[in-house]
Amino acid sequence: MYEQKEVEYLLEATFKISNMNIQQTSEDFKLNMLQVLSECFQYEHTVFWEVADGELNEQPVCFNVETYTVENYLHEYKYYDPLHPVNMQNQPDIQLMLRNEVISKEKKRYYVERFLQFNDFIDEMVMYLYNQQKPTAAIGFLRKEGERPFTEQDSQKLSYVKRMIENVYLLHQYVQPGESLQITQREKELLMYLCKGFKNVEIASYLYVSENTVKKHLQNLYRKFKVTSRTQLVLKYAESLRA
Repeated sequence: MYEQKEVEYLLEATFKISNMNIQQTSEDFKLNMLQVLSECFQYEHTVFWEVADGELNEQPVCFNVETYTVENYLHEYKYYDPLHPVNMQNQPDIQLMLRNEVISKEKKRYYVERFLQFNDFIDEMVMYLYNQQKPTAAIGFLRKEGERPFTEQDSQKLSYVKRMIENVYLLHQYVQPGESLQITQREKELLMYLCKGFKNVEIASYLYVSENTVKKHLQNLYRKFKVTSRTQLVLKYAESLRA
């Protein structure tokens, strides 16, 4: 059972999330969402990621998390993270580091000691947002030295507002301005090969870029076309050509 004060925080969060301006820019929307979670639940270190094709977008919106920490995570430690999308494997939508046993204890300990503790964090939690049964975004929560670790109660509190956050975020994506659909010449070339059914490694060869660069272009295209898979992207791109 929740105390009266916690119930009030839940009601406040519900009200603020439901009344967010869904027509603001993507960065402002995400930052405002993180600020609401800070004000109502005291989550002071958070990161709002977009997720596409099982990967995290490399330009997340951060709240009290340093840019160099995110860069360090992306370049060296993300696949050691038990809560990264690649390690989901039928895990719950809201995951706690302490109860996650997807990867080996050695990898988990390496991640905690080399990344979390090195950056003065002691714990991690993540909430995945879904669209058509696929993860479209993830909000990462971190605890610093001196703060308490995450508990099942944290997971339960987030579960009450998760669906609302999910719906408001999807509405926000839907009403984004049309100029976000503008694509570069390089993206057009990638789309041409994608429509022919080529794989990432083949596209990289034709464009003389790395496979990681192809993945980054795909993430940008997923965001611009508001899709979560290659098939959806090809279909929506084809529709835009017929329009």
